[in-house]
Amino acid sequence: MNLDSFAVGAVAIHDVPRGNDEGDELALTDDPIELDDELRQYFRRKIVTSLSERGVEVVADDNEDDVVRAAVARVIANPGELVDASRVIAERLDQVQTGRNPAGLLAVIAGTVDGKRCASVLKLEREEGLRFRIKVVGGRHVVDLEFLRDLTLTDKTKVFKASLLTAEGAGLAKASTVVGRVSDDQRGSETAAGVATFFLGTFLGCRLKDSPEKATLEFVQAADAFINAEVQSAERRGRYQVALLATMQDQTAEIRPRTFARAHLDAADRPAFLDRVRDAGLDPDQPFGKDTSLVRIAGFKMTFRSGMVLVGTQEDLRERVDIRPDDARMPGVDINDAIKKLRGR
Repeated sequence: MNLDSFAVGAVAIHDVPRGNDEGDELALTDDPIELDDELRQYFRRKIVTSLSERGVEVVADDNEDDVVRAAVARVIANPGELVDASRVIAERLDQVQTGRNPAGLLAVIAGTVDGKRCASVLKLEREEGLRFRIKVVGGRHVVDLEFLRDLTLTDKTKVFKASLLTAEGAGLAKASTVVGRVSDDQRGSETAAGVATFFLGTFLGCRLKDSPEKATLEFVQAADAFINAEVQSAERRGRYQVALLATMQDQTAEIRPRTFARAHLDAADRPAFLDRVRDAGLDPDQPFGKDTSLVRIAGFKMTFRSGMVLVGTQEDLRERVDIRPDDARMPGVDINDAIKKLRGR
């Protein structure tokens, strides 16, 4: 999905209260808001920025409720269905939110991306105690756009959740063919690759395109292959391996391959590394949830030309093994540790 190609067509907005808040009610509208170029760019910028920084690829999950996916498919198939479908989506969000979820404005957007129809579901911050105003015009409930623009739709308004969804295949869009990208700027302890499970599964009815454990394994295998086949310098191989082990063992919830390369690899080595990542079927710019259940991260195994093998922890490699510089008279390593036992075998 090329986010640069995203264009906003029409926008419907509803006001969704905090979950389990009996003193605040869902406020639904009957018509799309009136868009000018400034507002189109506002919504486009909010969505593209969030998805570019934190977006993960998702597909339909047949094990989850398809109410929202079906409504999204209606918008993709026929943008004229935007308002009715968006009301269904807002009602579903109001139904599944809990007291942990703050009030917010739900915007449902009909547009295009990659030259085909798409829909976006965007939850924006709404200041506590501030409701957007609804006017009754010709018997229909419409947004007081001046009030909304002045007090809510500002550059300081936070994006809570964002998505950009399309449909696979050439036929009419339906719930089972919805795919796209989702981001979550509210990261709590209950996350799936940076997306709250309630939003991704319970609300949208989607799942991650690739399982985190599989993506993590493929990343580690690609990195190992790069380090051992592409990097000639023993010193850089050791440094890169330490970085890989540290990344697998730290507390980050996700990995973006290009970010890893920028943080840990010399500039000249990054293209070859990213090529290995692509060959493994991963997008260098697409973050994935880190799950190390299929990889070995406890330590390292260093095999020498003679056949000797040195094993140890990440700390051993970083603190007790000195890899000699590339221009050393005698290549190899120095081990800074006392011998505890030595025997034949």
